[in-house]
Amino acid sequence: MSDTSTADLIQQGLTAARVGDVADARRLLAEATRQSPTNIEAWLGLAGVVESLEEKRHCFATAVALDPNHQEAKAGLALVEQKLGSNSPISKAPVADEPPATPTTFENETGVGFCYRHPQTETALRCNRCNKLICPKCAQRTPVGFRCPDCIREQENKYYSGGNLDYVIAAVVSFILSLLAAGAFTFILGGLGFFVLFIAFILAPIVAGFIAEAVRWTVGRRRSRYLGRISAGALVLATLPFLLLNLLAGSIFGLIAPGLFLFLGVTTILARLR
Repeated sequence: MSDTSTADLIQQGLTAARVGDVADARRLLAEATRQSPTNIEAWLGLAGVVESLEEKRHCFATAVALDPNHQEAKAGLALVEQKLGSNSPISKAPVADEPPATPTTFENETGVGFCYRHPQTETALRCNRCNKLICPKCAQRTPVGFRCPDCIREQENKYYSGGNLDYVIAAVVSFILSLLAAGAFTFILGGLGFFVLFIAFILAPIVAGFIAEAVRWTVGRRRSRYLGRISAGALVLATLPFLLLNLLAGSIFGLIAPGLFLFLGVTTILARLR
């Protein structure tokens, strides 16, 4: 299997864990470890969704074996060993040599400080990766604990390999195809009377799904953070002229077909290219 497919499995597994689908997350992350046994992120993700402490220890220990200097893996293994009441040297020796992280935000003797993004909000919660103080609004739960938005974004960036050129390609492809589709919805489906409601509800997601796949294919299936938004924005720009045309002509009924394509198309593209 390619590294790209493994990265997809990890991302899908972490997403499933965030929405509470632990069983699916466990299946996806376990598959990722089978495809790429040396992928540390896969082992760390799996450690957050397996049930028993023994399984968690196995995952963290594997990650530490792959990279003895990986702070997150060492900290997780040490915590699991502590809970199991074990005196295993593998979990304690690396951590003992590691200096404690330096807090970047003011805190008092009680350990309570202020969120680094909201200086007026008092908190004692820390990001388990960078050790910054974060308030409940900023804290994002992951399979391995709470993390700050900066660490979440840094982690997600590993899965985005596309560049600015991909955004240009996506905008052009999505605009051209959406322009053709919006025209067809307006001038062909618009003359079908009330049947347009049923037909548009069926066709709009299908057409938008085709546009999303066309965009994905033209950018070489590379992932980009804003690819879905750019493509959806191009669809909106391509559909607006037909909405304005019917509005200026006073054809309220003629707004239904392009309006449904706009609404269902945007939601479909955002879902397919997220």
